[in-house]
Amino acid sequence: MSYLFYDLETSGLSPCFDVPLQAAFVQTDAELRIQRELTLRCRLPAHVVPSPDALLVTGITPAMLEEQPLSHPEMMAQIARIMTDCRPCMIIGYNNISYDDEIIRQSNFRTLLPPYLGSMTGHGRADVLVMLRAVIMLEPDAVVVPRSPDGKPVLKLGQVCRLNGIDLSESDAHDALADVRATRDLFKLLLDRAPTTMTAMLANAKKSGPNIVMADDDVVVLGAVSRLVPVAPFIVSPTNPNARIVIDLSEDPAGLVDLQASELLALIRAGRSPIRQVKTNAQPILFGWDQAAHSLVTPLPLSVYRARARALWDHPTFTRQLALALEGRYDDREPSPWVDEQLYSGGFVSNADAAACERWHQLPWALRANFAAQHIRDPRLRSLAIRQVFLSAPETLSPDACRRGQDWLKHRLATRDEVPWMTIPKALARCEELVATGEPASRPALNAIRAWLVERRDALGPDEAGLVESG
Repeated sequence: MSYLFYDLETSGLSPCFDVPLQAAFVQTDAELRIQRELTLRCRLPAHVVPSPDALLVTGITPAMLEEQPLSHPEMMAQIARIMTDCRPCMIIGYNNISYDDEIIRQSNFRTLLPPYLGSMTGHGRADVLVMLRAVIMLEPDAVVVPRSPDGKPVLKLGQVCRLNGIDLSESDAHDALADVRATRDLFKLLLDRAPTTMTAMLANAKKSGPNIVMADDDVVVLGAVSRLVPVAPFIVSPTNPNARIVIDLSEDPAGLVDLQASELLALIRAGRSPIRQVKTNAQPILFGWDQAAHSLVTPLPLSVYRARARALWDHPTFTRQLALALEGRYDDREPSPWVDEQLYSGGFVSNADAAACERWHQLPWALRANFAAQHIRDPRLRSLAIRQVFLSAPETLSPDACRRGQDWLKHRLATRDEVPWMTIPKALARCEELVATGEPASRPALNAIRAWLVERRDALGPDEAGLVESG
């Protein structure tokens, strides 16, 4: 199987509201020989205000945000083609499962592309940061780990690479292509130095791997950020078919057996229970007992853990009460009023709407608004389709639709309400904080960012500019 390494540089840290500004890909064969490299950059969408922190970290200037040949939808379409054309392969990044994959998924949703493209049949999803943590826990001598002054591991890509002889200078870090090349080199180093652990972790990069580990319903070993624990597999999650519920056996969980669903739910929500969720499609750090038991902290005999698990497995009501508790886990969550945050709250995109979205992308802009109104049934996608038409070809909309779009855009950029995205007032305030507290060397860049933000603010018109400055 071939590998597709990738990395993103983004406008900020919110997957639902920020966007990729740069994407880099390195495709290799099974022996990790590079077959091709590609870097994409796009213009900043008109409704997005980037985080000043993100711009400082990546070195992306305001001019670069406006001068790229690709629009954001065009870049997302190219990313989708790359991921489609390379299958079957293993898609790999550094912290990608927690972050980059989610950015892609949410950006695909907002641009009417298949959200779960990276999880399609034939692809595996692997994360070098996750694999590095597994190697550190199971084979600590295989890799040199940077440490903070208080002795805690520091797993930033650049520091890990430099300490292990991989070239990634501080100035190159956070350039997407440099990060991808370094990620590939670190992956190769881990394969060479810890082949047993890496073989198991690569098996876990597909759903079949964790399912096989848990198939016998026996005690297995689960890794979190920095520690391995013995766990007993239980039910498939009632709210996520790609997750298995397990119980941490480090301490005797006998106190759980007679609890009712409401009591179990209260413990889960409080974060004080040994109940864990293993996402089988997110490369969990999960091993059979024989492979990982030696790395447990102060382990007990396997027979003790099995006895603890059996007390739960054999109890006449515990499994049912656990299922009832987990079914109600998210009942108190209010759905977001913002369509950007509704990917997971509105159900999966239907096959009919997926086909309609594919057709929508093939049409001239002048036909897309009417097509969306007539053929896209999902209200989330219909709203996002009209948004994209407004952002890309407002002249094709009716005067009334254009006015509504302008009102939405001004609110998006200038509101002082408490909203979950970056606005111009928030960004300007952050610039002032960074000038006051940051390094003097960053001030020229911050001044350029601030001047650009003020220009964007003033372009909104006198009423909106006054709104931004007041209060």
